[in-house]
Amino acid sequence: MVAVPFTLPSPTSRTARLLVTLVTWLAILLLALGGFLVAADGSIDTLGEPIILLVLAAASFAASIWAKRRIQRDIDAKLYRLERFTQAFGQTQGTLRSLDGRIVFWGIGAERLYGYSEKEALGKNALDLLQTRCPLSPDEINAILVRDGEWQGELTRRHKDGREIHIISKWSLNRGEAGEPEVAIEVSSDITSIKLAERELHQTNALLRAILETAPGLIYAKDLQGRIILANVSTLDLIGRPWSEVEGRTDLEFLDSKTQAELVMANDRRIMDQAKTEEFEEIISREGRHPRVWSSTKAPLRDADGKVIGLVGVSVEITERKRIEDRLQLMVNELNHRVKNTLATVQAIASQTLRGGDPIVRQNLERRLMALAAAHDVLTREKWEGANIDDVVTGALAPFGDGGDYRFTVSGPSLRLLPRAALALAMGLHELTTNALKYGALSTLAGQVAINWQIVEGASPALRLTWTESGGPPVIAPLRRGFGVRLIERSLAQDLGGKASVIFDQPSGIIGTIEAPLADVAVSAEVTPLLQAGAR
Repeated sequence: MVAVPFTLPSPTSRTARLLVTLVTWLAILLLALGGFLVAADGSIDTLGEPIILLVLAAASFAASIWAKRRIQRDIDAKLYRLERFTQAFGQTQGTLRSLDGRIVFWGIGAERLYGYSEKEALGKNALDLLQTRCPLSPDEINAILVRDGEWQGELTRRHKDGREIHIISKWSLNRGEAGEPEVAIEVSSDITSIKLAERELHQTNALLRAILETAPGLIYAKDLQGRIILANVSTLDLIGRPWSEVEGRTDLEFLDSKTQAELVMANDRRIMDQAKTEEFEEIISREGRHPRVWSSTKAPLRDADGKVIGLVGVSVEITERKRIEDRLQLMVNELNHRVKNTLATVQAIASQTLRGGDPIVRQNLERRLMALAAAHDVLTREKWEGANIDDVVTGALAPFGDGGDYRFTVSGPSLRLLPRAALALAMGLHELTTNALKYGALSTLAGQVAINWQIVEGASPALRLTWTESGGPPVIAPLRRGFGVRLIERSLAQDLGGKASVIFDQPSGIIGTIEAPLADVAVSAEVTPLLQAGAR
């Protein structure tokens, strides 16, 4: 341990040391006086006083020796405590320096903090060695130390390897017995990680503020009571008030419609209670203006422990988009109406045209038109964005169902078909069903039809639908392909971009197979797990 090069504070009081000195000199004086009396008058009768003086002198010497030993023990104890303190202080990030800046004590803690060894640091100027940057000049800090006895502030220093270190340093002035300044005691705490975190937080806040100020939509946050705790410029513009009049207020206090405000707050309450993110539309109207529609995404706001303490939301105006969608929907509805009327007109014309002809031909044409209309209805309900395959199959088989007659068994994974594929498949199933009613399994009471579709995995996934008849009469392959078979094997295959076939199997009935690339018939290649539609 390095000896601290400044005057140690006295381990005993000045009065005690003065008393020991006086007793010692008194013993010496008494001893000298007793010896003088013995030498001057050697008679036995006159030796009483010198003996008394000698006894007093011996007692004084003994008291002096005892007092010195007590003082020495006290000194040793205090020095031991001082040494222990110095060792502990050395483990901290503490240093001692003279008022001119020279380092006079450098502990292990300082060595770990700054990287310099004791040998490298002692005697060096602390400001120069550590490249210290202070908020005040060294002279100003020394003046404060002399005046107040201590100073505290943030410093920036350099590690031996060049790294910048941020510290909070507290300097205390130690004075000598006469009150003169002797040494500055410095204890430092490394706050580099805190400063870096503050800098990152500041940058993050600046970025967040930039996003909030430039985002075209509304960005806001509310507490559990629905009071606004954050709002960007767009939100304030919509409200029409400055932040000082918005902070801590609810929608009831600045929305014109109380009903709308209550609806917004009810949505917010539900999201906070359920702790789930939701996306929905909200309508905000201002007096004398058209209502504005907003697409809002709101999520629960949580604290560090995950507890819901409010919500955050982003709302984007979709008023114009909703107007366009409404106009398009009107047009689609009108188009659907006209198409249905057209199909009805075509059906009427065909019926009138073929009235005097073959009734079977007329019936077949009417049923084909009805199948086309049924598929059209399915697509109309789905806004012509596609149709679920089970809906298409159900719609195609509906005209041939008979209440509780479970003639059809349908199964396959859920899949959404493109409009063109849905129409083609509906027409193909209609032809297969018509043929089964006339010649196949559905022409008998015991006959049944199983319809199954599946996804065939591979480099290019494909949709495969199989029509399998059973329990019907023996089937004889026709000498020529009829209209229905030709429609399936040619037109249907072409519309689906795949292949189709009808196999005439005498023992069990016909088997129809339709296969097409999944990418050409499905809205999405994502298929949900197997859906068992059940017997029909």
